[in-house]
Amino acid sequence: MLSRIVLTGICLVGLHFSGIVAQATDDGVKLAISPQGPLNKASGENVYLRCALVPELAKTAVTDIRWQDPRGDLISGSTREGDRIYSQTSDTASTQLFIMKLQKEDAGDYVCYANFPGHEQLRSTITIDVYQDIEFVDAPAVQNPVSGELGKITCEVSGNPAPQVDWLRDGTELDTSGGRYKVDTDGLYITGINVEDDGEYTCRAVVAANGGLKSQKIKVEVHNKPEFTVDEEPQNVRGIEQKTVAMKCGVTGRPVPEITWVFLQSNSEDNGKDVTKIEDEQRTSHHTVDPVTGTMTINDLQKRHQGDYKCMAKNPAGIIEKIASLFVAEIPRFDIVSNTTESEGGSATLQCTARGDPAPTLQYTKEGQLQSFVAGADPRITVREKERELTLTINQLTREDDGLYVCVASNEAGTAEKSSHVTVKFKPSFQNTPMHVAKTWLDNKIAVNLTCIAESIPNATIRWEKKQRNEMHGAPFLLITENSPNIVIEQRGPSSSLLISPKTIDDFGVFECIAANEMGEARHIITLYEATAPGPITLVEFAEITANSIRFNIDGPNEPNNLDLDSYEVYYHEAGDSMDTAIKRLWPIGTPYTLENLKPRHSYFFRFYAKNAVGLSINSRDFERTMPDVGPPRPPGYIPPTNESIDANRYRLQWTEAEDNGARILDYQVKYWKDGEKDKFRVVTVPAPASHTILSGLSPSTRYYYELTARNERGIGPAMNNTFTTAHDFS
Repeated sequence: MLSRIVLTGICLVGLHFSGIVAQATDDGVKLAISPQGPLNKASGENVYLRCALVPELAKTAVTDIRWQDPRGDLISGSTREGDRIYSQTSDTASTQLFIMKLQKEDAGDYVCYANFPGHEQLRSTITIDVYQDIEFVDAPAVQNPVSGELGKITCEVSGNPAPQVDWLRDGTELDTSGGRYKVDTDGLYITGINVEDDGEYTCRAVVAANGGLKSQKIKVEVHNKPEFTVDEEPQNVRGIEQKTVAMKCGVTGRPVPEITWVFLQSNSEDNGKDVTKIEDEQRTSHHTVDPVTGTMTINDLQKRHQGDYKCMAKNPAGIIEKIASLFVAEIPRFDIVSNTTESEGGSATLQCTARGDPAPTLQYTKEGQLQSFVAGADPRITVREKERELTLTINQLTREDDGLYVCVASNEAGTAEKSSHVTVKFKPSFQNTPMHVAKTWLDNKIAVNLTCIAESIPNATIRWEKKQRNEMHGAPFLLITENSPNIVIEQRGPSSSLLISPKTIDDFGVFECIAANEMGEARHIITLYEATAPGPITLVEFAEITANSIRFNIDGPNEPNNLDLDSYEVYYHEAGDSMDTAIKRLWPIGTPYTLENLKPRHSYFFRFYAKNAVGLSINSRDFERTMPDVGPPRPPGYIPPTNESIDANRYRLQWTEAEDNGARILDYQVKYWKDGEKDKFRVVTVPAPASHTILSGLSPSTRYYYELTARNERGIGPAMNNTFTTAHDFS
């Protein structure tokens, strides 16, 4: 009988012998599997086995060589697509087994067998062990445990045999025998993990039985949950309509949290929306959120923006949120502001109502006045105030009560003003008509203007009348019309004017302006006088005399009903000459009446005239005066200082040039000293002509006294004495 050989794996072979083969193989016919087992293969590998008859000469005696799997099932010789395990028999002496992508469940004994007629069945067995290579089932390359918690670095490893896992951090092996680090089947646990545990961790798996070694590097960055920063967490805020408001939401976290603001207002269509998605009717967004600071800014605030806002800060470590309220103060707006018209002596009532949030306070002021009306301050005025309503009543109205009254509404959002008008009706008044007298002359080419101003409410109608010179010939007053001779009437609102060009003496006289309205009538008289050339000059004084000049004081005629004087004229000549050769000099009224360039020690005659628009007066009597001899000059004139300090140490001293008194001025001398130090005076000489000099080397903030004299060829004149003070030194 043939012996049976057991191999790892099973091959079933049927043997068929001819007479010669059977004799040759009776003792040693067997089945041989190659490669020899047992086999230790990794999961996923492909396996090839061959089972052959030994010796081959016995093949004619053996039949049906086949394979049987570890479950005892015959392995098909099919090569259908998708078959992972199959056999192929190429001849009667051998068969092949193919196992594709070896799996764990494929492990076991595979039997190759064959029928050997007349003998026991030939069998050969091979054992295949399947091991699973090390595999990192769950070990992400980047992990972010949360600070403050029991941190876990995930590293789940599989393999058969089961691998052993240890850990390294930044290349250094971790001591996991106790303390903060603990190794479990699904990873490394770290107690009280924080940002200082950041680093590169290595999860290292080994299988001692087969020498397997694999490692997975894991970058660990510890995350911090979002937290509100001190003084920047959301707080309730008050804003002002049409202005800008900011609501803070400062947070910290790792990584930087994403901040979202949400509007919470149940009665709004924008309730629950991200504020950056809210738009008004013009599709304009009023909300912006700074992604760095988390601050929400709302521009052009409206009342509809009022409500609760929730700030949410989120990162992979967690989410926090807080609600804060926004109150929008509404600018005051007016609903009712009344005007009124009442008669002088009556009462006027003004009413003002306004809205706003908070409710505005209301005050009335009169335009042009600083103080508002207060109850009890004026017995004529009553002030009544309710919420959002103010009533002002003025009793015993006067003309001064007429005008604009301003209602002022104020709250924290601002101030609004609205004007109303109190119209006080009163009869005409000529209070602001200054004209009572007018003057002109016959055949004046320019018409004289008689104007009256009739103030009244309502506007008055105005007419003019002229008093008759001879009341015996008719009514005492004659109505002036557009047809009145030599008169033109002009009317401009409350002003009425007569433009009169007198042709006869009857065109002069008393004119009456009469204004009337529903409240009454008023009259104003303007007298038109016939103007004449002025009367003679009544007084001439020789006020100031030098060797070559005279300044006069002149009094003209006293004629209140005549025209004002335009000028004075003087004709003068030296003694021995006549007025036919006299020199004429004209002085406008109000200017210095001075003659210059006269000759010293010469006698002169002077004749004076007054002049107005009509003409010259008759001449005055002749005045005679002999000029004095040449002498020292007069004192220089004083010019009040403005800001003459150039700096703290220099001063610009100014004067008007002195009268020379008949001899050319040579120079000016300035003698000056500090207050209280007259014995330490200094002197500066300034060549003429001159009207100023700069004094240097002065002390700051110091008062100085000075004497200023002029010198001519005849000597030094009287001094002009005064003081000045230097500027402060700010250096």
